[in-house]
Amino acid sequence: MYLLEVDSPKNRIHITFTKRLDEAQSRAILNEIKDRIGEVQDGFSVLCDMTTLTDIDKDAKRGVQEIMDFCNARKVGKVIRIVANPLHDFGLTIMSCFHYDSGVSVVTCKTLEEALEHL
Repeated sequence: MYLLEVDSPKNRIHITFTKRLDEAQSRAILNEIKDRIGEVQDGFSVLCDMTTLTDIDKDAKRGVQEIMDFCNARKVGKVIRIVANPLHDFGLTIMSCFHYDSGVSVVTCKTLEEALEHL
């Protein structure tokens, strides 16, 4: 499951993942971001809260890569992930190296409070 919110005044997309992420959900997130990308400007931030995410199926990882590629093409400036348990990173840190330009700041935090310090 997921919740996607766009905060235009703060130039931010906030995605909350819960429980298990599957391929259909990753595609739905991508489509929703595509529909709402006009609500943010170049240099926007993406805040991904994965504190309650317990599993990503392998097919969903391809969708997540497409989300990264789309955000990169639309000039994302910063990606902040909240991952309470490092074992639940699911390879996202490695994928970031291949799907974001070197100028994109990618930060992984353990808490929302820590993440807010990076925004």
